[in-house]
Parts: sequence; structure tokens; C-alpha cells
Amino acid sequence: MAGSLKKMPQVWLVLVLSLSACGEKTPEQQSLPLPERPVASKYITDQASVAGISLVLWDEQGGCRLQVGKAAPEAWLKPTAPCHFVKAPGRQDVQVFQQSKASRIVAVVGTPTSKPRCGQEVQGLIVEGSAVRLSTYIMQGSVYCADQGLQNFQYGLFDKR
Repeated sequence: MAGSLKKMPQVWLVLVLSLSACGEKTPEQQSLPLPERPVASKYITDQASVAGISLVLWDEQGGCRLQVGKAAPEAWLKPTAPCHFVKAPGRQDVQVFQQSKASRIVAVVGTPTSKPRCGQEVQGLIVEGSAVRLSTYIMQGSVYCADQGLQNFQYGLFDKR
């Protein structure tokens, strides 16, 4: 017992030094700066399949680009990214307007507003057989939302040449 009492001041000294060091950070505990991760300059915003053709919308540095099938994205749309396909109201399916037996039209909304999946511009994609062309007509001047769909007469405007 007497031997353990002699070691008591040493134990207290170690304990006090340990507690005082708790506030200091060792080199292993110091926070290291996180490596900067570059912002992706190209990513998919939406995709759909229309008449057996795969359509993919890409956000490329703020521009909206269309990929048809497995080919590299080629066509730039007028609305800016992020852009989305217009869905049938109350559903998750893309709204497809059948113009004729061989012609279908889908719409893409972009040029974003403060509402999610809404934009100020809508452009049509006309699918004829295995070809896809962009409409020259662009709906503007209102807020359009991807989840609210469009009226049939609005789809008819996209096929004006």
C-alpha cells in the first residue's frame, strides 16, 4: 500500500498532462482540406423511349443537348438546361402526341424557373420513323412544368414548317 501511495503524484501528473493535451490537436487530428471535386460538366437530366427510339437529354455546361439512340449527343435544343421531357399529367410516362401513323411529337421544357422541373421555353421533338428532328417553333412567354403536360393544339404548333 505504501508503494502505491508513492506513485500517486506521478499518476496525477500523467493524468493532468493528458487532460491538458485534450484541447490540442495532434497532426493526425488536424482537419485536412478536402480535395476539390470538379463539377460535372455533362450529365443526363432526363431520358425516354418513343416509338422504340431512345432519347436522352444532357446538361452540357448549361446547354440542353439531345442524344438519339446510342450515337453521341449532337443536337442542341433552344431551351437551356436542365431540361426535361413533358410528362402526361399525373403519370411518369412521357406525353406523346401522335400526329399521324408515322409521326409522333414529344416536348422538352427548359430555361428553368424557381419551380422544380419547370421552365420558360418548350421545344418539340418530331419523331418520324427512325428520324428525330427539332421543331423550329419554341413556346415562350409563360411557365411550363414537365409534370403538367400540354394541350393537343400546343403539340400541333411544333410541326409547323
